[in-house]
Amino acid sequence: MSKFTRNAAYLLATCVALVGLMESAVQAGSLHWETDYAKAKKQAVAESKPMLIMFTASWCGPCKKMKSSTLSNSKIEQEIEANFIPVMIDTDANPSVTRKFGVNAMPTIAVVDPTTEDSEKVRGYQGTSEFLSFLDNNKSEINLASATEYVMEEGNGEVLADDCLVSAIEDHKLVDGDKQFSSTHNGYVVYFASADNKQKFDKNPEKFWPELSGNCPVHLAETGKLTRGEVRWVVAFNNKLYMCDSESHANKFVQSPAKFITGAITKISAKGSNAVR
Repeated sequence: MSKFTRNAAYLLATCVALVGLMESAVQAGSLHWETDYAKAKKQAVAESKPMLIMFTASWCGPCKKMKSSTLSNSKIEQEIEANFIPVMIDTDANPSVTRKFGVNAMPTIAVVDPTTEDSEKVRGYQGTSEFLSFLDNNKSEINLASATEYVMEEGNGEVLADDCLVSAIEDHKLVDGDKQFSSTHNGYVVYFASADNKQKFDKNPEKFWPELSGNCPVHLAETGKLTRGEVRWVVAFNNKLYMCDSESHANKFVQSPAKFITGAITKISAKGSNAVR
Protein backbone atom coordinates (compact mmCIF):
# COMPACT_ATOMS: atom_id res chain seq x y z
CA MET A 1 0.00 0.00 0.00
CA SER A 2 1.39 3.42 -0.93
CA LYS A 3 1.96 6.21 1.59
CA PHE A 4 -0.90 8.14 -0.05
CA THR A 5 -3.28 5.20 0.35
CA ARG A 6 -2.23 4.62 3.95
CA ASN A 7 -2.86 8.27 4.78
CA ALA A 8 -6.21 8.23 2.99
CA ALA A 9 -7.30 5.13 4.89
CA TYR A 10 -6.31 6.73 8.17
CA LEU A 11 -8.20 9.91 7.38
CA LEU A 12 -11.20 7.88 6.33
CA ALA A 13 -11.22 6.06 9.65
CA THR A 14 -11.02 9.32 11.58
CA CYS A 15 -13.70 11.06 9.52
CA VAL A 16 -16.46 8.46 9.86
CA ALA A 17 -18.63 9.99 12.59
CA LEU A 18 -21.22 7.63 14.01
CA VAL A 19 -23.90 9.24 16.15
CA GLY A 20 -24.63 7.30 19.35
CA LEU A 21 -27.75 7.58 21.46
CA MET A 22 -27.87 7.76 25.25
CA GLU A 23 -30.80 7.22 27.55
CA SER A 24 -31.55 10.52 29.27
CA ALA A 25 -35.07 11.69 30.00
CA VAL A 26 -37.24 13.05 32.77
CA GLN A 27 -40.98 12.88 33.15
CA ALA A 28 -43.53 15.66 33.59
CA GLY A 29 -46.99 14.13 33.81
CA SER A 30 -47.01 11.10 31.50
CA LEU A 31 -44.80 12.73 28.86
CA HIS A 32 -41.08 11.95 28.67
CA TRP A 33 -38.81 14.97 28.23
CA GLU A 34 -35.30 14.62 26.87
CA THR A 35 -32.56 16.23 28.98
CA ASP A 36 -29.66 15.88 26.53
CA TYR A 37 -29.82 18.84 24.14
CA ALA A 38 -27.56 17.30 21.48
CA LYS A 39 -29.54 14.06 21.43
CA ALA A 40 -32.85 15.95 21.25
CA LYS A 41 -31.56 18.07 18.38
CA LYS A 42 -30.62 14.98 16.36
CA GLN A 43 -34.01 13.42 17.04
CA ALA A 44 -35.77 16.63 16.02
CA VAL A 45 -33.86 16.74 12.72
CA ALA A 46 -34.63 13.07 12.07
CA GLU A 47 -38.35 13.53 12.78
CA SER A 48 -38.61 16.99 11.18
CA LYS A 49 -40.07 18.52 14.33
CA PRO A 50 -39.11 21.62 16.30
CA MET A 51 -37.89 21.20 19.86
CA LEU A 52 -39.95 22.50 22.77
CA ILE A 53 -37.43 23.39 25.47
CA MET A 54 -38.38 24.24 29.04
CA PHE A 55 -35.55 25.91 30.94
CA THR A 56 -35.99 25.15 34.61
CA ALA A 57 -34.17 24.78 37.94
CA SER A 58 -34.67 22.66 41.03
CA TRP A 59 -35.22 25.77 43.17
CA CYS A 60 -37.74 27.40 40.79
CA GLY A 61 -41.24 27.45 42.35
CA PRO A 62 -43.16 28.50 39.21
CA CYS A 63 -41.35 25.73 37.29
CA LYS A 64 -42.56 23.08 39.74
CA LYS A 65 -46.09 24.47 39.58
CA MET A 66 -46.09 24.44 35.78
CA LYS A 67 -44.82 20.84 35.66
CA SER A 68 -47.51 19.60 38.03
CA SER A 69 -50.36 21.53 36.40
CA THR A 70 -49.98 22.83 32.84
CA LEU A 71 -47.51 20.25 31.57
CA SER A 72 -49.52 17.41 33.11
CA ASN A 73 -52.69 18.44 31.30
CA SER A 74 -53.67 15.68 28.84
CA LYS A 75 -54.49 18.12 26.03
CA ILE A 76 -51.13 19.86 26.44
CA GLU A 77 -49.34 16.51 26.42
CA GLN A 78 -51.11 15.43 23.23
CA GLU A 79 -50.24 18.70 21.51
CA ILE A 80 -46.58 18.47 22.50
CA GLU A 81 -46.23 14.81 21.56
CA ALA A 82 -47.79 15.36 18.13
CA ASN A 83 -45.82 18.45 17.14
CA PHE A 84 -42.61 18.80 19.15
CA ILE A 85 -39.60 17.04 20.65
CA PRO A 86 -39.90 17.95 24.36
CA VAL A 87 -36.68 18.91 26.16
CA MET A 88 -36.19 19.81 29.83
CA ILE A 89 -33.00 21.80 30.50
CA ASP A 90 -31.82 22.33 34.08
CA THR A 91 -30.10 25.70 33.87
CA ASP A 92 -27.68 24.91 36.70
CA ALA A 93 -26.61 21.61 35.12
CA ASN A 94 -26.51 22.96 31.53
CA PRO A 95 -25.09 26.50 31.61
CA SER A 96 -23.79 26.35 28.02
CA VAL A 97 -27.23 25.54 26.55
CA THR A 98 -28.78 28.18 28.81
CA ARG A 99 -26.34 30.83 27.55
CA LYS A 100 -26.85 29.75 23.93
CA PHE A 101 -30.49 30.86 24.12
CA GLY A 102 -29.93 33.88 26.37
CA VAL A 103 -32.09 32.53 29.18
CA ASN A 104 -31.91 34.51 32.42
CA ALA A 105 -35.30 33.81 34.03
CA MET A 106 -37.18 30.62 34.86
CA PRO A 107 -39.27 29.16 33.58
CA THR A 108 -38.49 30.05 29.98
CA ILE A 109 -40.06 27.95 27.25
CA ALA A 110 -38.60 28.02 23.75
CA VAL A 111 -39.69 26.52 20.44
CA VAL A 112 -36.45 25.85 18.57
CA ASP A 113 -35.76 24.93 14.95
CA PRO A 114 -33.10 22.20 15.28
CA THR A 115 -31.42 23.06 11.96
CA THR A 116 -30.98 26.81 12.48
CA GLU A 117 -31.51 27.03 16.26
CA ASP A 118 -33.82 30.00 15.70
CA SER A 119 -36.26 30.22 18.59
CA GLU A 120 -39.49 31.76 19.85
CA LYS A 121 -39.64 32.15 23.64
CA VAL A 122 -42.11 32.86 26.39
CA ARG A 123 -41.14 33.55 29.99
CA GLY A 124 -42.83 32.91 33.32
CA TYR A 125 -45.52 30.54 34.49
CA GLN A 126 -47.98 29.58 31.74
CA GLY A 127 -51.52 28.41 32.43
CA THR A 128 -53.19 25.82 30.24
CA SER A 129 -55.02 28.14 27.86
CA GLU A 130 -52.14 30.59 27.31
CA PHE A 131 -49.66 27.75 26.86
CA LEU A 132 -51.91 26.05 24.31
CA SER A 133 -52.06 29.34 22.44
CA PHE A 134 -48.24 29.60 22.51
CA LEU A 135 -47.90 26.07 21.15
CA ASP A 136 -50.50 26.62 18.45
CA ASN A 137 -48.96 29.89 17.31
CA ASN A 138 -45.46 28.48 17.05
CA LYS A 139 -45.79 24.93 15.80
CA SER A 140 -46.38 26.25 12.28
CA GLU A 141 -44.06 29.26 12.52
CA ILE A 142 -40.90 27.22 12.24
CA ASN A 143 -40.71 25.70 8.78
CA LEU A 144 -38.17 22.91 8.89
CA ALA A 145 -36.16 22.67 5.71
CA SER A 146 -35.34 19.10 6.72
CA ALA A 147 -38.99 18.21 6.11
CA THR A 148 -38.84 19.38 2.51
CA GLU A 149 -39.11 16.58 -0.02
CA TYR A 150 -36.38 16.44 -2.61
CA VAL A 151 -35.51 14.16 -5.50
CA MET A 152 -32.06 13.57 -6.93
CA GLU A 153 -31.89 12.52 -10.55
CA GLU A 154 -30.73 8.98 -11.31
CA GLY A 155 -27.37 8.51 -12.94
CA ASN A 156 -26.81 7.74 -16.59
CA GLY A 157 -24.39 4.87 -16.22
CA GLU A 158 -21.52 6.95 -14.84
CA VAL A 159 -19.23 5.54 -12.15
CA LEU A 160 -20.15 6.75 -8.66
CA ALA A 161 -16.68 6.17 -7.20
CA ASP A 162 -13.51 4.23 -7.97
CA ASP A 163 -13.11 3.00 -4.41
CA CYS A 164 -15.04 0.19 -2.74
CA LEU A 165 -17.97 1.48 -0.67
CA VAL A 166 -18.24 -1.73 1.34
CA SER A 167 -14.56 -1.70 2.39
CA ALA A 168 -14.87 1.94 3.40
CA ILE A 169 -18.02 1.54 5.48
CA GLU A 170 -17.37 -1.84 7.08
CA ASP A 171 -13.58 -1.87 7.42
CA HIS A 172 -12.73 1.87 7.36
CA LYS A 173 -10.23 1.09 4.60
CA LEU A 174 -9.76 2.78 1.26
CA VAL A 175 -9.50 0.00 -1.32
CA ASP A 176 -9.61 0.31 -5.11
CA GLY A 177 -12.70 -1.19 -6.71
CA ASP A 178 -12.24 -3.87 -9.35
CA LYS A 179 -14.24 -3.54 -12.58
CA GLN A 180 -14.91 -7.28 -12.62
CA PHE A 181 -16.94 -6.83 -9.41
CA SER A 182 -19.48 -4.16 -10.38
CA SER A 183 -23.13 -3.38 -9.76
CA THR A 184 -25.53 -0.70 -10.96
CA HIS A 185 -27.73 1.16 -8.48
CA ASN A 186 -29.89 4.24 -9.08
CA GLY A 187 -28.33 4.51 -12.53
CA TYR A 188 -24.74 4.63 -11.20
CA VAL A 189 -22.03 1.99 -11.59
CA VAL A 190 -20.13 1.01 -8.46
CA TYR A 191 -17.00 -1.17 -8.21
CA PHE A 192 -16.04 -3.45 -5.32
CA ALA A 193 -12.83 -4.90 -3.99
CA SER A 194 -14.12 -8.48 -4.04
CA ALA A 195 -17.01 -10.72 -5.05
CA ASP A 196 -17.95 -10.95 -1.36
CA ASN A 197 -18.26 -7.16 -1.08
CA LYS A 198 -20.35 -7.03 -4.24
CA GLN A 199 -22.66 -9.67 -2.76
CA LYS A 200 -23.00 -7.67 0.46
CA PHE A 201 -23.92 -4.56 -1.53
CA ASP A 202 -26.39 -6.33 -3.80
CA LYS A 203 -28.13 -7.84 -0.79
CA ASN A 204 -28.63 -4.46 0.93
CA PRO A 205 -27.52 -1.52 -1.26
CA GLU A 206 -29.17 1.15 0.91
CA LYS A 207 -26.83 0.25 3.76
CA PHE A 208 -23.89 1.47 1.70
CA TRP A 209 -25.45 4.05 -0.62
CA PRO A 210 -24.59 7.71 0.06
CA GLU A 211 -27.28 10.38 0.31
CA LEU A 212 -27.51 13.09 -2.36
CA SER A 213 -26.31 10.52 -4.93
CA GLY A 214 -22.81 10.83 -3.51
CA ASN A 215 -22.63 14.62 -3.93
CA CYS A 216 -20.89 16.65 -1.23
CA PRO A 217 -23.46 18.22 1.14
CA VAL A 218 -21.10 21.02 2.18
CA HIS A 219 -20.23 22.06 -1.37
CA LEU A 220 -23.90 21.92 -2.38
CA ALA A 221 -25.06 23.91 0.66
CA GLU A 222 -22.40 26.59 0.19
CA THR A 223 -22.38 26.96 -3.61
CA GLY A 224 -25.61 25.41 -4.89
CA LYS A 225 -23.58 23.16 -7.20
CA LEU A 226 -23.41 19.37 -7.30
CA THR A 227 -19.89 18.03 -6.83
CA ARG A 228 -19.24 14.33 -6.40
CA GLY A 229 -17.72 13.39 -3.07
CA GLU A 230 -15.03 10.81 -2.47
CA VAL A 231 -15.29 7.53 -0.60
CA ARG A 232 -12.30 8.49 1.55
CA TRP A 233 -14.36 11.36 3.00
CA VAL A 234 -17.51 9.38 3.79
CA VAL A 235 -19.31 10.46 6.97
CA ALA A 236 -22.22 8.74 8.74
CA PHE A 237 -24.95 10.81 10.41
CA ASN A 238 -28.30 9.54 11.70
CA ASN A 239 -27.66 6.16 10.05
CA LYS A 240 -27.19 7.77 6.63
CA LEU A 241 -23.99 8.21 4.63
CA TYR A 242 -22.67 11.40 3.03
CA MET A 243 -19.63 11.71 0.76
CA CYS A 244 -17.67 14.95 1.06
CA ASP A 245 -15.29 16.17 -1.65
CA SER A 246 -12.36 17.16 0.57
CA GLU A 247 -10.91 16.77 4.05
CA SER A 248 -11.88 20.34 4.96
CA HIS A 249 -15.48 19.77 3.90
CA ALA A 250 -15.58 16.47 5.80
CA ASN A 251 -14.40 18.26 8.94
CA LYS A 252 -16.99 20.99 8.44
CA PHE A 253 -19.73 18.43 7.97
CA VAL A 254 -18.78 16.50 11.12
CA GLN A 255 -19.08 19.72 13.15
CA SER A 256 -22.55 20.72 11.87
CA PRO A 257 -24.12 17.90 9.84
CA ALA A 258 -27.75 19.02 10.23
CA LYS A 259 -26.86 22.53 9.04
CA PHE A 260 -25.28 21.32 5.80
CA ILE A 261 -27.89 18.65 5.12
CA THR A 262 -30.62 21.26 5.44
CA GLY A 263 -28.69 23.71 3.28
CA ALA A 264 -28.13 21.08 0.59
CA ILE A 265 -31.77 20.00 0.55
CA THR A 266 -32.91 23.62 0.44
CA LYS A 267 -30.73 24.27 -2.63
CA ILE A 268 -32.11 21.21 -4.41
CA SER A 269 -35.70 21.94 -3.46
CA ALA A 270 -35.50 25.64 -4.41
CA LYS A 271 -33.84 25.18 -7.81
CA GLY A 272 -34.50 21.59 -8.79
CA SER A 273 -31.73 19.07 -9.42
CA ASN A 274 -31.38 20.15 -13.09
CA ALA A 275 -30.74 23.75 -12.05
CA VAL A 276 -28.05 22.94 -9.52
CA ARG A 277 -26.41 20.32 -11.70
